[in-house]
Amino acid sequence: MMRKVALFNRLSSVVLFFLIAIQSVSAQEQEKLRGTIDGGVVRGKPIAIVPFKVLDGSDVEHQIHEVVSFDLDASGKFESIPTKDFLSQPSKDEEVRYKDWRFINAEILVIGEIWTIGSDEYEVQFRIYDVIRQQQIGSGKRISGLSKSDLRTAAHVISDNVYEAFTGRAGAFQSRMAYVSRSEVEYQRYRYRLMVADWDGYGAREVYASWKPLLSPDWSPDSQNLAFVGFNGKGPVVKTINLATLENETIAEFKGVNSAPAWSPDGSKIAYSTSRHGSPDVYIYDLLTREHTRISAHYGIDTEPSWSPRGDSFLFTSSRTGKPQIYSYNIADQSISRMTFEGNESANASYDFSGGQIVMVHDGGKIAIMDGESSRITMLSNSKFDESPSFSPNGDMVLYKTEQQYEAALMVASSDGRVRTRLSLVSGDVREPAWSPLR
Repeated sequence: MMRKVALFNRLSSVVLFFLIAIQSVSAQEQEKLRGTIDGGVVRGKPIAIVPFKVLDGSDVEHQIHEVVSFDLDASGKFESIPTKDFLSQPSKDEEVRYKDWRFINAEILVIGEIWTIGSDEYEVQFRIYDVIRQQQIGSGKRISGLSKSDLRTAAHVISDNVYEAFTGRAGAFQSRMAYVSRSEVEYQRYRYRLMVADWDGYGAREVYASWKPLLSPDWSPDSQNLAFVGFNGKGPVVKTINLATLENETIAEFKGVNSAPAWSPDGSKIAYSTSRHGSPDVYIYDLLTREHTRISAHYGIDTEPSWSPRGDSFLFTSSRTGKPQIYSYNIADQSISRMTFEGNESANASYDFSGGQIVMVHDGGKIAIMDGESSRITMLSNSKFDESPSFSPNGDMVLYKTEQQYEAALMVASSDGRVRTRLSLVSGDVREPAWSPLR
């Protein structure tokens, strides 16, 4: 398999996938939450998340405290204390003894209860405490109208509440991701599936399938649609799909290679790359007028457009000065400026929600973040096989594809590079991950 580690990563992958098959391992669904966290010695705030008490004598299997721990640990800003170290397990405010938590060096405490309301209706109550100040953060909160299958969603809500309370930034744990899974149905015959799942890989569902490769999923700003690259009888095409109805539409099927779609922040346009006139150039498709506008016209390869948060410019990868580097196109004055100079090559770049940071594939298959003002580079990974990075909605984490022990894996890194977490709920031959905006 060719590694997509530079400017030609996506273009060469499109052509390669079109011509030959690639060895794979069948994608497998897993029900149990698992994850490994590595990288970095210094960690975040010590937090104790007490197993939630189930009331009314109900026998409800749940993993609320485990899911919250996984969420917060992956962010790099918190470090869960093992349950075995707890001196007590309160579920009510009056049961909290701060000395129990100071003794094990906890700075934050989360407790809660699960109430059975009906045959399949539950309510989750939770409280968050600042152990250092010995006070509750706000008042206790309730999440009502839950089915058993919603308890995991409730855990993500709790994680977001903790995250915002102690960082001042919105959490990203109620968001989703898209990715492509490939499985060998019979000898050298593969099935490609476009999947959507919770941010951690749980609850994956197929939204599109093909006997030909699928590439480059990108979320609409309302998280209701995906743009992606599929194949028809002539070659790669750009398509969109509505995630509610699963209706799909082809929007770019010109002669040559059509690739790398990117939705504008207002949802009205899709930028993409096409080689309809020779070397690949960037075009913008207007979803209302259905018009295609050529943006770049250069003998080099221009591809992988990615919009700025305000929609007034976009990044793209170009070989116009030799090796692939990141450039910015200003829509108002049509000016182009080079963004990356450090290292041999950079590609597949995108902004965080604020426009202050840029994540990219850097120097032959490593994931890096560049500060938009200082241009300082922070390395998030040191592999040679990493690709397809995308920021979490709050910009504090990065999702990307890597390999571990010769197997494909999806990883999440904290944006400071201290913590990396493998999303073990996603397994098999997986690739092309994309993090959604908030729901």
